Amino acid sequence: MKSDNAIQVLCLRCRHEGFVTGRVLVQLRLKSNEPISAFVKRLRCSKCGSGSVMAKRIRSKGVAAAQRRSA
Repeated sequence: MKSDNAIQVLCLRCRHEGFVTGRVLVQLRLKSNEPISAFVKRLRCSKCGSGSVMAKRIRSKGVAAAQRRSA
């Protein structure tokens, strides 16, 4: 996976929004073409602990913009 990609994670319970950077995905040994559905069940909200999350790929440049919108 290119380092400019990230995963945006939205908790469906508390609406907390978080991000998993491309660097972290590489550390977790996930392949660049691995579908999100292969690991989304392992994701948890860092605020409430819920496993009910929605995830999508975004460019890291979009991470900063999304964090500014949610602040």
